[in-house]
Amino acid sequence: MSNSRILTWASIAGAITVWNLFSPWLHKVLIDMGLSVSIVKLILLILPLILLMEVVTKLLLLQAVSPVKFIATEAKSWPQLDHEKLSFYTFELQKLGFVQLIDYTFSSAPGMARLFAHPEKSCFAEVGQVGSLPMFCSISCRLEKRWLLAVTNTPSNPSTDKVWYAFLRQPRILVRRFDHPPSELLKSLLKWHQQVSTTLGVEILKDMTAEAYFAEERRKRMQQRQSLIRKSIIWGLLEMLWFSFNPKSEWLGEYAKFQVSK
Repeated sequence: MSNSRILTWASIAGAITVWNLFSPWLHKVLIDMGLSVSIVKLILLILPLILLMEVVTKLLLLQAVSPVKFIATEAKSWPQLDHEKLSFYTFELQKLGFVQLIDYTFSSAPGMARLFAHPEKSCFAEVGQVGSLPMFCSISCRLEKRWLLAVTNTPSNPSTDKVWYAFLRQPRILVRRFDHPPSELLKSLLKWHQQVSTTLGVEILKDMTAEAYFAEERRKRMQQRQSLIRKSIIWGLLEMLWFSFNPKSEWLGEYAKFQVSK
């Protein structure tokens, strides 16, 4: 049995033990407050289910966003990769002035990506594929004060989009999705970067090394884990439900209030 599974079962057992010790006291308090026996029984039935869901679901989500490792690889070692699309994206990005840095894989996902940097425009591009999902292209730039802008043509996936919106989005990581080729993605990012930089008074960061990119990705993952620890699972599920009725193709985070105030 893996360490994560052991931790999950130990947490469940601990939560049940704590509840068994706590519930008689809570029963007495609720009765003393004047609640009827039937209402108290209903509360004592529902409350442990909510608490158990908070513990178990949070542990499962934390496992999904465990610290990530980036491992150098070669595209030819991935037979399921869409090599034709990868060659197309590579050609288009190099034509735009991007320089190929590294092919890498993730410790937490069955896929690989190719990382590029644009020394003149100070932005990164990533072409990747996870499993049998379509290949995507994303272009991003890092700004001062931990702001990050990204545009992507990642196909919409309602299931993963809801989870990302409810549990993984961050206030200073701004994302827009377009069904565009790399040239249009770059134009959109540069125009957006100019707007955001002017509004916030921040400059673009110019370290275009793979190490800088991976360091930022690790920081993002750690930030997501910290937010998830503080997040109420019940509230997150309500946000997922809201997203189902009101899907989004962009996330502006804290920047939205600057736009409104302006």
